[in-house]
Amino acid sequence: MVDWKDRTPFYDYLSRLPVEESVLVQLEPGDLGLSSIDVRGRESFIVRFKTGARSIWTMVPEPQWVGFLVPISWAGDYLLNGMAAKPNSVFQLDGTQEYDTVTEQRDAVTVGVRRSVLASAAAALTGGEYQIRAPSQKKMDVPAKHRRQLISILSKAIAASPVSASGDHFQSMPRTIETDMVSAIADWMIQMDDLDTCHLVANRSDLKIVRDAMDAIRQAGHANLSIADLCQAAGVNKSRLHQAFSEVQGVSPGDYLYRTRLTYSREFLLKSERVGQSVKDIAIKHGFLSSGQFARAYRSMFGELPSETMAR
Repeated sequence: MVDWKDRTPFYDYLSRLPVEESVLVQLEPGDLGLSSIDVRGRESFIVRFKTGARSIWTMVPEPQWVGFLVPISWAGDYLLNGMAAKPNSVFQLDGTQEYDTVTEQRDAVTVGVRRSVLASAAAALTGGEYQIRAPSQKKMDVPAKHRRQLISILSKAIAASPVSASGDHFQSMPRTIETDMVSAIADWMIQMDDLDTCHLVANRSDLKIVRDAMDAIRQAGHANLSIADLCQAAGVNKSRLHQAFSEVQGVSPGDYLYRTRLTYSREFLLKSERVGQSVKDIAIKHGFLSSGQFARAYRSMFGELPSETMAR
């Protein structure tokens, strides 16, 4: 795995992922410990990633992709759009819908395949037209052997993919390996259709409220918004906003906004663009009016003062 602790800021890594947008917010103190294996094919990709401290990872996929996410191990709970993983869970993903995963000490693998390519592979196996089910994020509680089967399919493809010679920190999947992998995933997906083990998001209204609030954060910037602004964006009162965030992400909207400011401030401190700016300037830039309060909160979360991060 590529260890991104020494390749900070980690948003440089997130920008390389095959998605429209990716946001990682640290929720609790500790080492984020981001590391990954990233494999790219012509019609597919595999990303196996590990993180340490509890965090929320938001993905905004590209619409043409469908895929699966397999949590391999984690501590505490593992939530995807409010759906709690079990030891035998696999999540089906759709590129038309963004999703959040919340957990700590995560080790998970995600595979994405171009929608038309996966449908064609399934049609070849069934001998007729195959329609991928209506777009949605789903949790599938599958028999243990089926979960192991999917992990094995992905592990074999990773092992057969050499590191890219371009220095882009990802592995290139050979075309023959990709074809075999997509066919195996299509066969696995057909088996899951027969088992009908899917669970959908229990409360879509909660998910919409959270999405509307997070869209507002992305558009206006985390430093410029208050909880009242998020309520207005989502069209709900504070109590309803709190309920929705608690259900979907396991945190309050205030905590999410606060942790986002801390996480982004650390990323900015690690960037070359911050040269010439003081800690106070950066604190204000990220919504902290008191540089002393910012320094105390920062040290509590990351184990060092902002000035120590800046001195690296």
